[in-house]
Amino acid sequence: MLAFDPRPYIRAFEHALQRLDVLSQERESHEKELAAAVLRVEGQHRQHCAVLQGKLDQALKSFNSLDSRLDAVATPAINGNGPEVNSAVALQIGGRLEELDRQKRRAEDAKFLLHCWQAASERGDLSQLEDIRRLGGGEGKVRCAQLARQLLKISHRLTPDTTNGANAVKGADHHRFPGVNGGQSNQTTELIERFLERLETDLLEQFDECRRQHFYEGMRECAAALYDFGDGASGIGRFVNQHELFLERSHMMTDGVGVDRETWDKLADPDSDPMGVEPSLQSLIDEVKFVLEEESFAIKKIFPFHEQVLITFLQRVFQQLIQQRLEVVLEKASTISQLAFLRTLQAARSYIGAMVEDLKIHGLTEHPETASPQASAALDQQLEDLFVPYFAGSSYIDREKRSLEELYASLLFKYTLFHVSGFPTRDD
Repeated sequence: MLAFDPRPYIRAFEHALQRLDVLSQERESHEKELAAAVLRVEGQHRQHCAVLQGKLDQALKSFNSLDSRLDAVATPAINGNGPEVNSAVALQIGGRLEELDRQKRRAEDAKFLLHCWQAASERGDLSQLEDIRRLGGGEGKVRCAQLARQLLKISHRLTPDTTNGANAVKGADHHRFPGVNGGQSNQTTELIERFLERLETDLLEQFDECRRQHFYEGMRECAAALYDFGDGASGIGRFVNQHELFLERSHMMTDGVGVDRETWDKLADPDSDPMGVEPSLQSLIDEVKFVLEEESFAIKKIFPFHEQVLITFLQRVFQQLIQQRLEVVLEKASTISQLAFLRTLQAARSYIGAMVEDLKIHGLTEHPETASPQASAALDQQLEDLFVPYFAGSSYIDREKRSLEELYASLLFKYTLFHVSGFPTRDD
């Protein structure tokens, strides 16, 4: 029987004790590190709590100050100047609250624009704007137009310049916006422009729908939104082109002159009184005057930039309706005689000039005040342009000469006939 040998067990026990010592030292070191980290976190937490406490105290102080001001406004004034002071305080508070509300809306719009730009540039996705356009109604489309235009400005700003010096600009943009490249920005710009085209079409359709319903407020919102699209040219064009005056009077461009032959003969007779303005031209001028006076009220309610619309409307009326009808009447008069042409021209000039003066006095969009200097200048310019072809240079003097020659020839007709034929006429 072999004797018991304890040495292997003793060596195993010694190795275990050494390992336990190492683990104990590592635990103590790790515990010290965790304790130091806890102390740092607690210090940061206390500092953060102190900052938050200061902000809370400031907010409470501001609230108490606002509350005391509101109480002061609500409290009846003791002295005589109390109501004025309280009103001033109330106005200041209201103005400050409005400013804070505007800042909040701008911040929300900026946040929304950042999300839209990120989605458009990374995924080609404008679903957020599409949702506003489809589900927001009239106000949503107006707001969508504003946001889309701002997105387009951002995209143009981020698009690298291709002109001279583009490398410098491109480098500056890449330093400021390192995540943007030229091709991606161009694609984003095209995407936003296509969206704006669809949006402009929707706004024009909504403008027409509001016009059929005589909903001026909705038309004004659409016109304000469309002003960002080419300074509102599309909205102005839609309003003017579809106006009943142009649609109903379009046939007058081809209609003949309705005056009978006897009336024209009297007009050509120097011994008879002129007939005045040709009836169809007079009817058109009277209708134009009535429509301009009535429609100027609607123009001022619909368009924030109403003076620009009024001037465009005046130009179309004079150049498309009055001028073309005047040309038809004068062409007919010129086939009768030079005197008939001159009498018709003079009557038309006087009648249209009187209409222009009446419109200035009426004031149009400035009614009951007189017309603005811009509108008055536009009326005078249209009146002058209307008759420039007939008075420019020596054209009018030449017609006067030809008219006098015709009259002189008609008066000496029998005398000329006598000398040509060589014998007196039966009347002689």
